[in-house]
Amino acid sequence: MKASKSLLLPIAFALTAGAAFAEGPLEGNEVFNFQSTLSRADVQAQVAPAYKADQIARGEANPAQAQATVVASQLTRAQVLAEAAEARRLGLIASGEILPVATPQQAEQIRLAGLRAVQGHAVVQAPSAVQAH
Repeated sequence: MKASKSLLLPIAFALTAGAAFAEGPLEGNEVFNFQSTLSRADVQAQVAPAYKADQIARGEANPAQAQATVVASQLTRAQVLAEAAEARRLGLIASGEILPVATPQQAEQIRLAGLRAVQGHAVVQAPSAVQAH
């Protein structure tokens, strides 16, 4: 008897909590009350030229963003792999929402690792600062 009462109590709470949330429309979601004055065909006719001109985003990025991310690199594959390995060794690879930031010294270590890969694993010294007198 006690076991059945202890099981029914959480179920009753869950049902009453759900009913409390179902009382009215959600605040800030006026989209549900929107009435269009255009027909489906009218909307499709207006959208078609924008799709053809590639002005409407598909997915999460718009075409301008997709084109802006194209970067020409002067690095070789070996250089990129070596730099990635060095960044991983230094713990600078993003993991989930944690985005580590390299210090200037770490950035230089990563750059030198890439240069060593291009030069056949030779030791590369950092450029020294030259002061003009």
